Amino acid sequence: MSGLRLIPVAVLLWGTAACYPIWLGNRLEDRVETLDNATRENRAQQDETRRNLGERIDELDGTLDRMTKSATRTTAEVAASTDDLVRKVQLLRGELEKVTWRFEEVSQRFEQLERRVAALGGEDALRKLEAKQALGSVERPTDKQKFFDLAKGHHDRGDYATSRMLFQEFIEKWKFDDLAPQAQLLVGDSLVAEKKHRAAVLEYQKVREVWPKSRFLPDALYKLGLSFLELGLAPEGTTFLEEAAKYPGQQAGKDAKAKLTELSKNKNKKK
Repeated sequence: MSGLRLIPVAVLLWGTAACYPIWLGNRLEDRVETLDNATRENRAQQDETRRNLGERIDELDGTLDRMTKSATRTTAEVAASTDDLVRKVQLLRGELEKVTWRFEEVSQRFEQLERRVAALGGEDALRKLEAKQALGSVERPTDKQKFFDLAKGHHDRGDYATSRMLFQEFIEKWKFDDLAPQAQLLVGDSLVAEKKHRAAVLEYQKVREVWPKSRFLPDALYKLGLSFLELGLAPEGTTFLEEAAKYPGQQAGKDAKAKLTELSKNKNKKK
């Protein structure tokens, strides 16, 4: 009986195959051919994109070689060429981000080029580039306190290039939060830790300009005073210390007063 039950199924399958319309088969073949052609065109387009990106990287590499080997160009000429080179690299980076997953070898070449361009700005520029690349894979917390703690963790470990980027991102997202001026203050602190007092002055100054009523204002005034003293600008340093001393209820005010007393004693000794 089981054999007899199989016969109708076999007959049905045979009948379906025998009755399959020729026009439908032709249509399927046409669709397959169309898809195949589209695939070839897409592959050719990708190859052309890869060649184009490769040629542009070659061009930028050549420009870099000429810049680094030239001994006759002035500082101004090198600076102008570097600015133009950075602009072209940024444009190329934008295009690469759209196709990187398809062109891994092109991406690797571009990263090498990017490092060479950064090297023109010295060790600091390279550190900043490396921090930026490392941060690309770091997941940012949506909670503001956790985001701040992430940046503060890098700061406490001495990873200042990374912490500055994260603090700046924090400030952009939560500019009017009470933690924002503290983040700005820590950006300045990181620069002081790297002995970059001139840059630190600019960052501390932002606390005065953007958050003049913040509880961190006395800290910013005090640290501005210290930074100016480090730069050998005693009159400016003293002025900011005096401003900070107007907040005797805060530690920064007490520290500023103590520093002014120290400066006064040292001044009297020299007389």
